Amino acid sequence: MTAVFLKVLAVLLLAASAALAIGQHKPEYAFLLSLTCGAAVLLLLAEQINPHITYLKSAFEKAGGAASCFKVALKALGISYLTAFVADTCRDFGQSSLAAKAEFAGKCAIFVLCVPPAVNLLETALKFAGI
Repeated sequence: MTAVFLKVLAVLLLAASAALAIGQHKPEYAFLLSLTCGAAVLLLLAEQINPHITYLKSAFEKAGGAASCFKVALKALGISYLTAFVADTCRDFGQSSLAAKAEFAGKCAIFVLCVPPAVNLLETALKFAGI
Protein backbone atom coordinates (compact mmCIF):
# COMPACT_ATOMS: atom_id res chain seq x y z
CA MET A 1 0.00 0.00 0.00
CA THR A 2 2.89 2.38 0.72
CA ALA A 3 4.17 2.19 -2.87
CA VAL A 4 0.69 2.86 -4.23
CA PHE A 5 0.26 5.74 -1.77
CA LEU A 6 3.50 7.35 -2.96
CA LYS A 7 2.49 6.90 -6.59
CA VAL A 8 -0.88 8.50 -5.86
CA LEU A 9 0.80 11.50 -4.25
CA ALA A 10 3.14 11.86 -7.24
CA VAL A 11 0.25 11.68 -9.71
CA LEU A 12 -1.70 14.24 -7.68
CA LEU A 13 1.24 16.66 -7.64
CA LEU A 14 1.68 16.26 -11.39
CA ALA A 15 -2.03 16.74 -12.01
CA ALA A 16 -2.09 19.83 -9.78
CA SER A 17 0.87 21.30 -11.68
CA ALA A 18 -0.74 20.51 -15.04
CA ALA A 19 -4.09 21.92 -13.92
CA LEU A 20 -2.39 25.11 -12.77
CA ALA A 21 -0.58 25.48 -16.09
CA ILE A 22 -3.64 24.64 -18.18
CA GLY A 23 -5.91 26.76 -16.01
CA GLN A 24 -4.24 29.96 -17.12
CA HIS A 25 -5.40 29.37 -20.68
CA LYS A 26 -8.32 26.93 -20.46
CA PRO A 27 -9.85 26.84 -16.97
CA GLU A 28 -12.57 24.41 -18.07
CA TYR A 29 -9.91 21.84 -19.01
CA ALA A 30 -8.18 22.34 -15.67
CA PHE A 31 -11.45 21.51 -13.94
CA LEU A 32 -11.91 18.35 -16.01
CA LEU A 33 -8.30 17.28 -15.41
CA SER A 34 -8.67 17.77 -11.68
CA LEU A 35 -11.99 15.96 -11.52
CA THR A 36 -10.77 13.04 -13.64
CA CYS A 37 -7.57 12.67 -11.66
CA GLY A 38 -9.47 12.78 -8.37
CA ALA A 39 -11.92 10.13 -9.52
CA ALA A 40 -9.09 7.90 -10.77
CA VAL A 41 -7.30 8.19 -7.45
CA LEU A 42 -10.50 7.32 -5.56
CA LEU A 43 -10.97 4.21 -7.69
CA LEU A 44 -7.34 3.17 -7.27
CA LEU A 45 -7.47 3.57 -3.52
CA ALA A 46 -10.81 1.76 -3.30
CA GLU A 47 -9.22 -1.15 -5.13
CA GLN A 48 -6.35 -1.19 -2.62
CA ILE A 49 -8.62 -0.99 0.42
CA ASN A 50 -11.22 -3.53 -0.74
CA PRO A 51 -9.35 -6.67 0.48
CA HIS A 52 -9.00 -5.14 3.94
CA ILE A 53 -12.70 -4.29 4.06
CA THR A 54 -13.55 -7.85 3.03
CA TYR A 55 -11.31 -9.20 5.80
CA LEU A 56 -12.95 -6.94 8.40
CA LYS A 57 -16.41 -7.88 7.14
CA SER A 58 -15.69 -11.59 7.56
CA ALA A 59 -14.35 -10.99 11.07
CA PHE A 60 -17.51 -9.11 12.02
CA GLU A 61 -19.72 -11.80 10.47
CA LYS A 62 -18.02 -14.38 12.70
CA ALA A 63 -18.96 -12.19 15.68
CA GLY A 64 -22.65 -12.53 14.85
CA GLY A 65 -24.87 -9.47 15.32
CA ALA A 66 -21.99 -7.03 15.00
CA ALA A 67 -22.03 -7.45 11.21
CA SER A 68 -24.94 -5.03 10.84
CA CYS A 69 -23.05 -2.40 12.87
CA PHE A 70 -20.03 -2.88 10.62
CA LYS A 71 -22.16 -2.35 7.51
CA VAL A 72 -23.57 0.90 8.89
CA ALA A 73 -20.11 2.12 9.90
CA LEU A 74 -18.67 1.22 6.49
CA LYS A 75 -21.48 3.00 4.65
CA ALA A 76 -21.05 6.07 6.86
CA LEU A 77 -17.32 6.07 6.14
CA GLY A 78 -17.97 5.84 2.40
CA ILE A 79 -20.49 8.66 2.55
CA SER A 80 -18.06 10.85 4.47
CA TYR A 81 -15.19 10.20 2.03
CA LEU A 82 -17.33 10.88 -1.04
CA THR A 83 -18.81 13.98 0.57
CA ALA A 84 -15.35 15.32 1.40
CA PHE A 85 -14.18 14.64 -2.17
CA VAL A 86 -17.12 16.48 -3.70
CA ALA A 87 -16.97 19.37 -1.23
CA ASP A 88 -13.21 19.82 -1.72
CA THR A 89 -13.62 19.72 -5.49
CA CYS A 90 -16.32 22.38 -5.27
CA ARG A 91 -14.09 24.54 -3.06
CA ASP A 92 -11.15 24.11 -5.45
CA PHE A 93 -13.24 25.80 -8.11
CA GLY A 94 -14.56 28.60 -5.95
CA GLN A 95 -17.96 27.09 -5.23
CA SER A 96 -17.96 27.26 -1.43
CA SER A 97 -21.75 27.44 -1.29
CA LEU A 98 -22.08 24.18 -3.22
CA ALA A 99 -19.39 22.63 -1.01
CA ALA A 100 -21.42 23.50 2.08
CA LYS A 101 -24.51 21.94 0.54
CA ALA A 102 -22.57 18.77 -0.30
CA GLU A 103 -21.41 18.57 3.32
CA PHE A 104 -24.97 19.09 4.56
CA ALA A 105 -26.22 16.35 2.22
CA GLY A 106 -23.56 14.00 3.54
CA LYS A 107 -24.50 14.73 7.14
CA CYS A 108 -28.17 14.11 6.34
CA ALA A 109 -27.33 10.83 4.61
CA ILE A 110 -25.32 9.62 7.60
CA PHE A 111 -28.11 10.66 9.98
CA VAL A 112 -30.71 8.72 7.97
CA LEU A 113 -28.35 5.74 7.84
CA CYS A 114 -27.95 5.74 11.63
CA VAL A 115 -31.63 6.03 12.58
CA PRO A 116 -32.54 2.31 12.32
CA PRO A 117 -29.60 1.10 14.48
CA ALA A 118 -30.33 3.85 17.02
CA VAL A 119 -33.97 2.78 17.23
CA ASN A 120 -32.91 -0.86 17.66
CA LEU A 121 -30.52 0.16 20.44
CA LEU A 122 -33.25 2.17 22.17
CA GLU A 123 -35.73 -0.71 21.91
CA THR A 124 -33.16 -3.11 23.37
CA ALA A 125 -32.40 -0.74 26.24
CA LEU A 126 -36.11 -0.35 26.97
CA LYS A 127 -36.54 -4.14 27.03
CA PHE A 128 -33.71 -4.47 29.54
CA ALA A 129 -35.21 -1.70 31.64
CA GLY A 130 -38.58 -3.48 31.57
CA ILE A 131 -40.42 -0.53 30.03
